[in-house]
Amino acid sequence: MGRWIVVGKAPGWDNLETFTAEMKSTEQWRLDPRTTVTSVTALADGRLLAECHAGSTADFEPWLAKKGWQVESITPIKHIARTGEIWKIG
Repeated sequence: MGRWIVVGKAPGWDNLETFTAEMKSTEQWRLDPRTTVTSVTALADGRLLAECHAGSTADFEPWLAKKGWQVESITPIKHIARTGEIWKIG
């Protein structure tokens, strides 16, 4: 299973109420049994970061389009370190 970081912008997502409405329910995270958006971070400069787990980018690109993301980049993740744990991806 691959992991990607998506960098982009989505209209209104710099507003906490809009961001909450878009991402509050589980169905917004779990796109299908093998495709999940695991985190979305709103940066102070208006850009967004999303981490997606999927078989391929084609599995989550429709979600980005549906949400109105203007994608700057989709980059595969190679390694992850979180709270002292290290994972090699791919």
